[in-house]
Amino acid sequence: MILFFFFLLIYLLSVIIMKLIIIVNFLLLCRLVQSLENTFVIEFDRPVSSVASKRNALIKRSIFYEQLNVYNISYQIRHEYDVINAVSIQFKTPGDSSVFFEKALGVKRAWPVNTVSKPAVFLTDNKDNDSVSSLFGLYNATGITRVRDELGITGKGIKVGIIDTGVDYMHPALGGCFGPNCRVAYGYDFVGDAYTGENMPIPDDDPRDTCNGHGTHVTGIIGAKDDASKFTGIAPQVTFGAYRIFGCEGSSTDDVIMKAMEKAYMDGMDIINLSLGDVGWPESPASLLADALALKGMIVCAAAGNEGEKGIFEVGSPSLGRHALSIASVDNTHVLSHTFKIGDLTIGYTTASGAIFNLTSASIVSASTGFLNDRDGCDPLTVDVTGKVVLMNRGGCMFTQKILNAQDAGAIGVIIYNNHPGPVTPAVPGNSVSIDFGGISKEDGYNLFHYLMTQGEKQIQAEFLEQDLSFPIPTAGSISSFSSWGLGPDLSLKPDISAPGGQIYSTYPVDLGRYATLSGTSMASPYVAGVVALLQESRGGNRSISAKEVRTMLINNGHPFTIFESEELESVARQGSGLIDVYQAVRSDTVVVPEQIRLNDIEHSAENFEYTFTIKNNGRLSSEYVISHLVASTAQGFEHNPNTVQNMSPLKNPIILSNHEVEAVVEIPQELITVQPNGETNVTVRISPPLNSADVPPSIYSGYIVVTKNQTREDVIYVPYAGLTANLNKLPVLIMNSTMPQVYSPRVSILTPALISFQLAEASPLVTVTAVSAADINQSHGFIPGGFTRYVGRNSIDDPHDLMTMPWFGNVASTPEQASLGQLGQSSTQVTGNGKIKAAGLETGFSTIGSRLAKGAYKLKVMALRPFGDELNEQDYDIWYSPEILLD
Repeated sequence: MILFFFFLLIYLLSVIIMKLIIIVNFLLLCRLVQSLENTFVIEFDRPVSSVASKRNALIKRSIFYEQLNVYNISYQIRHEYDVINAVSIQFKTPGDSSVFFEKALGVKRAWPVNTVSKPAVFLTDNKDNDSVSSLFGLYNATGITRVRDELGITGKGIKVGIIDTGVDYMHPALGGCFGPNCRVAYGYDFVGDAYTGENMPIPDDDPRDTCNGHGTHVTGIIGAKDDASKFTGIAPQVTFGAYRIFGCEGSSTDDVIMKAMEKAYMDGMDIINLSLGDVGWPESPASLLADALALKGMIVCAAAGNEGEKGIFEVGSPSLGRHALSIASVDNTHVLSHTFKIGDLTIGYTTASGAIFNLTSASIVSASTGFLNDRDGCDPLTVDVTGKVVLMNRGGCMFTQKILNAQDAGAIGVIIYNNHPGPVTPAVPGNSVSIDFGGISKEDGYNLFHYLMTQGEKQIQAEFLEQDLSFPIPTAGSISSFSSWGLGPDLSLKPDISAPGGQIYSTYPVDLGRYATLSGTSMASPYVAGVVALLQESRGGNRSISAKEVRTMLINNGHPFTIFESEELESVARQGSGLIDVYQAVRSDTVVVPEQIRLNDIEHSAENFEYTFTIKNNGRLSSEYVISHLVASTAQGFEHNPNTVQNMSPLKNPIILSNHEVEAVVEIPQELITVQPNGETNVTVRISPPLNSADVPPSIYSGYIVVTKNQTREDVIYVPYAGLTANLNKLPVLIMNSTMPQVYSPRVSILTPALISFQLAEASPLVTVTAVSAADINQSHGFIPGGFTRYVGRNSIDDPHDLMTMPWFGNVASTPEQASLGQLGQSSTQVTGNGKIKAAGLETGFSTIGSRLAKGAYKLKVMALRPFGDELNEQDYDIWYSPEILLD
């Protein structure tokens, strides 16, 4: 009998281990966790708006701390905020946070503290070069040259805060010192070199950037001044504040970023730049703080994001703040590039490392005999590439596969040309590649490929130069391919405006080369921050122009631009009001408010589709204005998909409808308006959805109402509008098909949880998971831990690794706040035998939250609220019930 029980025990342990292995293997596919363990930003009931309310806020916090002590809760306060009535707190254990959210009073709302990734950019190292002056062609197009030369405005007296990786203030172009009477006069390091976003920060008073470069590059765009290198930023006499929120490696967290934003405000910064962010909502804590600071007079410039290949609704927070400026990117006119010469061709190339090829000369051979070959280099090479550099087309397989195939065939280098307009910078993870590799533009690829074809069997040597040269960029002034699509997840008009961000030359830490070229909306945002500094000085300095006025001036005076190699305007959801123009913003005496017309969707549009705006004439003479309309291209964001329950799924690459197939019906009853000096007149227009809205997949249609003064082109205001052809709250949020959602391990015990996974096609204001009776799905037992999360971002549905996941140990939370403790995970790494999930070195004790249900059969009910939906109405949710789960 003892032997029987021994083997039975061995059998049961083996079953448990096998279940754990299944769950571990699944979890290893998921993304890294985005929330810090047991860490929250908690906002109290009463806002801070006066001395009296601040006194009440302190009383609230005192009561808050007393509650923590009364209930014997272990915690650490990470940050206290003064602009908003909130604190950032880390509880010692899930049990401590569970008790707090069950007992605490006076809490208005709470958010998990999320990690924020360091912005991804492409680096090209640059040496000192006589061609630097060619890199600033867009200074003319954006009015910077005229404002500085004609009006003598340079940003003097304006303070600009850079919340980033720090600033190398020892750079000669940035002043060479830190503190009073220096260019970088303010600042603080909130984290220290060793900070990664997951360990404890070690703050100090020195915000110098020596190991990263991103913040130094951003600062140079705003206001560097280096006469010796012929490099001048946009506002070369501004004063800087450097607020370091990234270490040398890893990420940061939104509560640290928020504290830096507040510190910048307290230091008197007139403008802050945030070249960072993740996909979010206007209701994210960083977005809300950005709004609060903007309303107090500090202008917030933020990058729209670099998710251009992920479809619509991908603009990031905090640029989604309603009063923040969200900045899209256009490509520069010229770029300093590594260079090789072959025959009569001189071609620029980029590398992911920033280094030049370790070659002086080599023969170049094409991997195939066809230009834009779909699978160029994806299969073992059939041409002799021994000791040569191989030319390949992008696409068909990963860069790694192409380059390794060339390496295995004996090549000494690979050049990949783009299959879309503009350059490409191939990147390879790990250390598997030992040969040189780089990228060139589609245009240069075409010329090089056809040159090689004309040479036949001749071995023509290419010369790889040590010195970088300046090259024109074919896509100059067009939207950068990486720039994120709007609109906001609530159909707010984001991004707001565009600025140069592709291939931007600027300062870099002295120890890392002094100058470099980077690309990203990270570069476009400081461009606008510099422009705002010029604007503020033009009106007397400091915070003389409110955030609302700055938004209006810039958006009114943007210049809409066309799609590359097309005569059709780029979508408002991609470019906002167009390319920024500071000269016109300064000189124009016409103002149109509101500066944008938000159409929403058909169900939430204005009555009779009528929209009213006001034209203000700040001039000294009566003026006539002509009201007209410009249509922009429409972006189809979804496609019919019979493999989903909703028969619809989002497109990774929106389809551009630029031939007037889908556009608004615009009626302008009064096309000529007279406005008296210092007067204003209201104008009403009707902007109806496209007539064929019901016949096309959900698409963003857009355009501009144009207000032209005195029938000339001297003072032209563009008022962007955009809307959705469908009802947003009828579009699928929760992906439901044959494989998703899914539950692993349908039997649950204290040691072996079930694991549920699902994907969101669109961002959702609220995602819940509840346990219901298998016999009666209308009998709910409550939220499972992790089963209550507000403002959740979307997934990349074609990426099998991009999943929402959570374990269920058979327990339910007593309150929604308690259910939010086990944050909806986009990650994990292993499940331990004591019922805890370990993720990226963190532990979240899902099994300890709430109370355990009785043995029996249950189902998990996943609900994802659609935008504009009523969270009390189940008809506004996508709902899925799991198969039966047995709780032992």
